[in-house]
Amino acid sequence: MAYIVITGSFPAHVGMEVGKTFLKLEKLPDYIKTEHVFNSAAGDYIFFTIYKIEDDSKYFDALKAITKRFSGYMDIVGYKYTIHPVLEAKDALSMVGLG
Repeated sequence: MAYIVITGSFPAHVGMEVGKTFLKLEKLPDYIKTEHVFNSAAGDYIFFTIYKIEDDSKYFDALKAITKRFSGYMDIVGYKYTIHPVLEAKDALSMVGLG
């Protein structure tokens, strides 16, 4: 099982535009599950989204689909996001011979 984490932020004054854009975006493929969405505010709105990809063979396709979805926000001034391909600790340890 694989995960992709998105972190990002946007200024409060574009919140309505972000919401309207969200409603227009193409849905993600069925093999990508939204595990959690967290929001916080510290001047800007901050978000953390965790996606689960149950089929490891679909990981690259999932990266492309998520990137395409988030590119829908690129015209919103001040909207920023970062895609973090992540591993669970057990998988990371096995890469260095410890799992």
